[in-house]
Amino acid sequence: MSQPRATYGITRIDQPEKKNHGYYVRITHRGQTNQKYFPDKSLGGKSKSLSAARAYRDKLLAKLPKYKQEQASRKRRNVLKSGVTGVTHVVSRSGDNKTYEYWQAAWVDGEGKRRTAKFSISRYGSDDALGRAIKARRKALRGQKKSATPKTKAARKTTRKKK
Repeated sequence: MSQPRATYGITRIDQPEKKNHGYYVRITHRGQTNQKYFPDKSLGGKSKSLSAARAYRDKLLAKLPKYKQEQASRKRRNVLKSGVTGVTHVVSRSGDNKTYEYWQAAWVDGEGKRRTAKFSISRYGSDDALGRAIKARRKALRGQKKSATPKTKAARKTTRKKK
């Protein structure tokens, strides 16, 4: 069996409010899911729980058909990165098998709702769509900062010029 990607089928779980830290292994094949949780505390730390999770995952993969093992070892395709938090490249497929690519800006507005702005790569080109997404996110965040700190009457009075 070829070596699987380091994180194939393994997810890190960190829930401090529930004191839940560890690694979760989930491998699904033909509708049957094998899963198991490896907690840091009972296994002696983060690195030991990761080692146990990898060993379990490798044991599961060894039982799977050759094509599934090869799929686990193949590298994922490169994902375009914006370098800006909240700006991501998205590839979406519609029901009629059309593929759409766009850059998406995401932020949380002043009311706590998630907002997005999408910029089509086919319409603007990749660089321009990326620039528009970055600009949209920054503009939205700047608008929040201004509205988040409204001046009180007392503060406005002290900043006025005295005649």
